[in-house]
Amino acid sequence: MTSPNRAHPAPQSAAPPAGKTIPFPAGNARPQALPSDPARPAADDGAARLVKLVTLEGAIRELPDVATIAFHAVNDARNLLAFRQGWFLRRNRRGRFVTEAVSDVPAIDLNAPLVLDVAKLVNGLTVAPGAQAVDLSRLQDGRYPLPSGLLLPLADRSGRVFAVLLLAREQPWPEATRTIALRVAGTYAHAFAALMPPALLRKWAVPRWALIGVPLVAALLALVPVPMTALAPFEVVADAPQLVTAPMDGVISAVAADANTPVQAGALLFSLDDTRVKAEALIAAQKVQVAASRLATARNGAFQDAELKRSVAVTEQELHLAQAEKDYAENQEARSHVRASEAGLVIYSSRNDLVGKPVRAGEKVMEIADPQHVAYRIELAVSDSITLGQGEHVWLFFDADPLRPRAARLTETSYHAHPTAEGGLAYVLRAKPADRGGPMRIGLRGTAQIAGGRVPLGFYLLRRPIAALRQHFGW
Repeated sequence: MTSPNRAHPAPQSAAPPAGKTIPFPAGNARPQALPSDPARPAADDGAARLVKLVTLEGAIRELPDVATIAFHAVNDARNLLAFRQGWFLRRNRRGRFVTEAVSDVPAIDLNAPLVLDVAKLVNGLTVAPGAQAVDLSRLQDGRYPLPSGLLLPLADRSGRVFAVLLLAREQPWPEATRTIALRVAGTYAHAFAALMPPALLRKWAVPRWALIGVPLVAALLALVPVPMTALAPFEVVADAPQLVTAPMDGVISAVAADANTPVQAGALLFSLDDTRVKAEALIAAQKVQVAASRLATARNGAFQDAELKRSVAVTEQELHLAQAEKDYAENQEARSHVRASEAGLVIYSSRNDLVGKPVRAGEKVMEIADPQHVAYRIELAVSDSITLGQGEHVWLFFDADPLRPRAARLTETSYHAHPTAEGGLAYVLRAKPADRGGPMRIGLRGTAQIAGGRVPLGFYLLRRPIAALRQHFGW
């Protein structure tokens, strides 16, 4: 019988069975698979890849839009599928694949040589469901360092391929990796279908028939004859107004008639400064008195003095000359007050612009117009000049009422261009009303559409570029 106080000897550490476990360096007896056990590393690697696959599929489900999905496919799937570079290409409506995303590239240059080569290679393949090995050694004349490619089609619910994912690396693709890659491609395809209607899965492109039909129709339409038109500003002016000019050189001292108001014949319009003509009239009147006195003296003394008798004829002529000077001065004084020769509407810019203005004889000061007879003054810019003739049709769009155009007929065209208020050159045209609408108020402005001869539609649309090229090259 063993005594309870007897110490038991410490158990000896048994050597681990060969090929089973080995102690950790720290001395902890944690079991670890030996290199001679081939099943344990394969199981751990498979579990790690499964975790990566589940994590990747969960991340794909949270992507917000299709652009992010394409970028995610060529970048974030690299940890699971172990590729070096990837391209995402989406099929357009014409059946061609177009690159939309490239690994590590935020913005794609579709004209880059490698991008063009990849798109040409993919479009030359027969894309069907299932992973497909692709030889990439032909890209860039054999200078591309990743020869082994894997093509993964993305199909919708009906089985139609709408995109492909091309992955490249140095080593060949094993069968297990292809299976996982197909699963990832299906997840991306499902994400696309969830975020986009089936009709929009294919990238939009111009239909094949439109590439031929649209240019053909455009060429035919370019030959259709249309009237050549031009736009130009216009102003309502009086038709054949009575010009009121300065009767003599002088300075306008007062304007009696208000602008744009009707006046009667004989009404005072404006006055010139008459200080000088009044003085001349007073001097002329005194000369008449002097000449009359001298003539009376000569006649009274002619009976006694032969010399006075001989001076009577000269004195009479001096009196006539003084009287003529007086009449002229009085006439000038009367002419300094300008009156209307006929009834009508007084037209001038502003009273402040006229008062104190020096004028010369014959210079225009204002107009008297009949408001019932108006015309349209059009300023056609030299750059918009077209071939015009008498009686051409004109549509007038008034700034005050642009929705109701008025019709007019062209009556006059200037031969030379004249400077405009804006500093350009324009041809001055004149048109008269051609409709039965009431007369428009003088001074209204708007835009006139002038119709000329017929020209092909192509020339009508391209006349400005043609004119610019002609001026640039001197044709």
